[in-house]
Amino acid sequence: METVLYTIGYEGINQNDFFKYLKHNKITVVADVRYLPLSRKKGFSKSTLSEFLSSKNIDYINYRELGADKRLRDKLKEDGNYESFFKAMAKSVLNHKEQLTEINQMLCNGKNVALMCFEKNYKLCHRMVVAKGVKKINGNGLKIKHLTT
Repeated sequence: METVLYTIGYEGINQNDFFKYLKHNKITVVADVRYLPLSRKKGFSKSTLSEFLSSKNIDYINYRELGADKRLRDKLKEDGNYESFFKAMAKSVLNHKEQLTEINQMLCNGKNVALMCFEKNYKLCHRMVVAKGVKKINGNGLKIKHLTT
């Protein structure tokens, strides 16, 4: 049986639709990879989201260390250079092997994990870099599936 790491962005959907995507894909853990787990979007700030997911029997863990810090986000806003942003994120993510290993261990223990961030398009989101970091640690052909909302 192949192991899959999912990613999902909540941009453009509400909390109930977000849950439907998780349920459909049998997600048991949401790994929030936002540096600042706050949202202007109702229901997606850390505490509220954690309580909501808990009521649906889904674990929530925030991996702030795997998020894009303000310096990287500001530079991206300023220059729009995604190539540079992803390169810097890859370096940053590699400095947090403990968190990547923890996510990989959950997968190895049979959990269905979804890396979560705001950005709808995974190609423009750092969660893609985080997923590749977990895949590197996994070493067993981990599949990455981006849930499109």
